[in-house]
Amino acid sequence: MASFDEDFKKLGKNIAKYRKAARLTQVQFAIKLGITREHLGHVEVGIKHPSVELLFSIAKNLNIEPCKLMEL
Repeated sequence: MASFDEDFKKLGKNIAKYRKAARLTQVQFAIKLGITREHLGHVEVGIKHPSVELLFSIAKNLNIEPCKLMEL
């Protein structure tokens, strides 16, 4: 079983993967989400743990189901 740290790193990688597929930079996507680029960067590498509200906002802005972000 993976540790929570590993799970959050995978979550962040998924966010980055879908963001890049949408052809958005971290700056562009952070602006859409109403957060700083630094915060988004920390989420994408697993340093910061996003709130449930932020996860839903990320999924909505990427036009994907939230469960896609959680695929481990």
